[in-house]
Amino acid sequence: MSTGGNTLPNASVDEHRLLKQQIHLSLQKAEAQKSRLKSTDRRYTIMNLVLGAIATFIAGESAIAGEPILGSWRFTATLASVCTLSATIVAGVHKQVASPDLLLEASECAAKLKALKIETIPETYELEPVSDAY
Repeated sequence: MSTGGNTLPNASVDEHRLLKQQIHLSLQKAEAQKSRLKSTDRRYTIMNLVLGAIATFIAGESAIAGEPILGSWRFTATLASVCTLSATIVAGVHKQVASPDLLLEASECAAKLKALKIETIPETYELEPVSDAY
């Protein structure tokens, strides 16, 4: 073991390695969560747009044609209403499941972990400040 400033005792090297590994694993989890939230957000947004577009098409096409496009007026209006109701429900669930706040939090967490990962690149990083920040 050297007494120079660049060599650390084995226990300290293990602590540095362990913290570095924990930061790496946490970053992977944060990135995975962010990816899931983005995917969920896209899915709900697309479902909402499609259901709204279908409802608009059914009602609009029937109005332009002057006759119901599917069966009777009652059935056509019911179908358009069901699509509109579904779009509203999807939008409400979307706000709960993939809120912008959750996505922002996951992004912030991943960014902070990336910064910590960069700080731990050298083997002789200061353990206590990085550990406190983690």
